Amino acid sequence: MTAPLPQSSVLGLPVHLSTDYVPWLVQQIALGTQIHVVTLNAEMAMLALQEKELYEVIHQAGLVIPDGAGVVWALGLKGERVGRCPGIELVENLLPRLDPGTKIYLLGAGPGVAEQVARQWQARFPNLALVEARDGYFTAADEPQILSQLQCLQPGLVLVGLGVPKQEYLIHRWQEHLPHTVWVGVGGSFDVWSGTKERAPEWFRRNSLEWLYRLYQEPYRWRRMLALPRFALQVLRQGIIS
Repeated sequence: MTAPLPQSSVLGLPVHLSTDYVPWLVQQIALGTQIHVVTLNAEMAMLALQEKELYEVIHQAGLVIPDGAGVVWALGLKGERVGRCPGIELVENLLPRLDPGTKIYLLGAGPGVAEQVARQWQARFPNLALVEARDGYFTAADEPQILSQLQCLQPGLVLVGLGVPKQEYLIHRWQEHLPHTVWVGVGGSFDVWSGTKERAPEWFRRNSLEWLYRLYQEPYRWRRMLALPRFALQVLRQGIIS
């Protein structure tokens, strides 16, 4: 087991600190360590303050990375100089550095989307084993069958794209059944990887405006975006003491 990463906090939620999370995560997968990776942004942080279960799940995660610009900003107010690490980029940088033969299971998104991602990745990373791809349209009655399949396959990496907090709750429930698996909640990343949706252009990402591009794509998200100013006010109100 490699040394744990240093840790700080934002609104009482843990955030691990690193200039590059990939080498550490590659080691954990090679060692067969069980880890739940949480990609924390302002929206998730505010939801966690409202939902005790999500708050506890984040606290029990093995790796919490600063996915959102708001989290990076809050850490900066505490003197922590870290860069933003979007979950989509974490996975993209992780895949080519995994050991040959690493088993990967994809779960989430709409019908056919995860399967399309698996086909694309198999062509790009032929040394990896994309053992299964399944969409996120399943019921509670289907869960035992999916979990049984996971236990049979014993993947080293499971990517779950069910959205927050559903994906975090599922990972938390299932991870004890796969003691040698790294789990990453990837939200809507399967849609981007498959080409179903377009990620914000580089200028928006570089200027911490990816949220604005998502709002342009999906204007119905405007209520959820209200979490961003509430997050900033909460951080300032607490004086970054947590």
